[in-house]
Amino acid sequence: MQERLEFANRAFEGVREQPKHPLYTKILYNKNWLHYTLGQYDSLVHYDAVMQKNAAVSAAPKEMGMQHYLLGYYFVLVKHQSDSAFKRYNRSKIYYQQAKDSSGTGTALLNMGGIQYQKRDYFGSKETLTEALKYIKKETDSVTYWSAMDRIAQSHRHLHNYEEALAFYANITKEAPKANLSVYKNNYATVYIDLKKYQKAIEILEPLVQDTLADSETTQARVLDNLTYARWSSGVFVKPQDFLKPLEVRKLQDDKRGIISSYLHLSEFYLKPQPELARAYLDSAKIQAKEINSSGGELEVLVFKMQLEPQNAALKERYIKLRDSLYESELKVKTQFAKYKYDDELKEQSILRLENEKNLRELELAQERFTKLWIIAALVVAILLILLIYYVQRYKARQLKIQHNIDRLSAIYDTEAAISRRLHDDFGSGLNTAMLLLQRQENIDAILDQLEKLYNQSRDFSRSLNDIDTGAGFKDALSLMLRSQVPQDTNLLLLGFHKIDWDLVRPVNKITLYKILRELMLNMRKHSAAKRVTLKFEMHSKHLKIMYSDNGKGASHEALQLKNGLRITEKRIEAIGGSISFETEEQSGFTSHIKIPF
Repeated sequence: MQERLEFANRAFEGVREQPKHPLYTKILYNKNWLHYTLGQYDSLVHYDAVMQKNAAVSAAPKEMGMQHYLLGYYFVLVKHQSDSAFKRYNRSKIYYQQAKDSSGTGTALLNMGGIQYQKRDYFGSKETLTEALKYIKKETDSVTYWSAMDRIAQSHRHLHNYEEALAFYANITKEAPKANLSVYKNNYATVYIDLKKYQKAIEILEPLVQDTLADSETTQARVLDNLTYARWSSGVFVKPQDFLKPLEVRKLQDDKRGIISSYLHLSEFYLKPQPELARAYLDSAKIQAKEINSSGGELEVLVFKMQLEPQNAALKERYIKLRDSLYESELKVKTQFAKYKYDDELKEQSILRLENEKNLRELELAQERFTKLWIIAALVVAILLILLIYYVQRYKARQLKIQHNIDRLSAIYDTEAAISRRLHDDFGSGLNTAMLLLQRQENIDAILDQLEKLYNQSRDFSRSLNDIDTGAGFKDALSLMLRSQVPQDTNLLLLGFHKIDWDLVRPVNKITLYKILRELMLNMRKHSAAKRVTLKFEMHSKHLKIMYSDNGKGASHEALQLKNGLRITEKRIEAIGGSISFETEEQSGFTSHIKIPF
């Protein structure tokens, strides 16, 4: 043990000037524990003061709880200063709570309740021990749990709540493990002794005589003394030796409270047959009571002395004075223990508040630094993001422009191809006919008719390509074109056509719409054999919507994809930011939805 202390001293020297070192409190606690174990109490008290002054409380709450618990133990067993011990146990509880150590909290409360019990503050003891049960887990810390239950039951006993005490002990003796069970059963029997149900007490105590052979001598002495007293009180003959045997054991164990109990039982035993011997035992009990400052023990001595000397007024006066003093003392103790709890809580709250304020200041400084770094980082990221968006948008615009030019070229090429096919199909066949007439030397009228026909075709073809009025006459031109394309046996229905404000539509969009609708009408006339064609016009906030539908043959999706005119139509409308879609099935008609921006 001395070697361990030397090692602890060297470790402490390494952190002496570093109170915030993470191991400072732990090393100092281990050093204090070794001082206590070796009986070096002056060093214990000195380094306890060092620890309280320098330890970073919030950094090691568990070690601080252990340190206060150790000092509480010291004040109980070495200094016999229960008030100081209570304060230390209370501080230990507070630190254990901060460390979320349920077992430590419960054990500290258990010792506090024990001190209150010894000071005859039975109600306060019961409250403290009941609080202890909230922290003590019966499954993992059964010894502490059942010890607390036993002390609560004893508090009920002294408060004369005998039914509650018996209910507690019935539960304890049924469920508590074998360890300390003899102690609990002995205490159980004392309740029946108080109730003068001596036979019940004897039934509990007699089996314990054998059961306690393996227990401590202190427990054996308690069982033997209580059993002898219960037998004698019930009228069973007992020998003086039955009382003297446990007394000798208690003297050897220096069990002062037990010695007082034996003396009182012996004085009561000899009260009538040998009053002088009873008085001698009462005097011995009084001496022991004064040694441990037990006013309750002295009060019990006076009760028996007044029976020996009923005419002694001084004894009665002393009894009344001591009883009143004891009552006042009990009230003072109750208030004192409550004050200790309150003051310690305030003190620890003050310490924690100062620690929290300090930590808060440090945190605020750290947050300020972090905020500045974050702002700088955010600015850098924002600049990079803006540059990225700029280059991406620029790249997209370039790509869109390139794609737009490609689409325009593609539309031009498709239009040129369509013109080429139409020239070949219409004018080529007409010119071929004129050439055959010349070769055959037909009459001049037939040749002139053919040439006039070719002229009219070329004029109509030219007008269809370029001659579209986009001004005030657009509405009539569009209506005329639509009606001119409808076969004689087909009905054309224009819905909403006259409600459209064509001045809102840009000229290029009008031309595009004109050509799209002409392409749809041409496609209908050549392929669909429709009997009814419907065009529905609708004005919206930013675009014009047209729905074309007919009840013709329709076409498959594969056939639709092959129609060159429709592909040109799609490219034209996409070039101006519009859209077009087709819906058709064979023998189910044809529908198209067109959207033209203003």
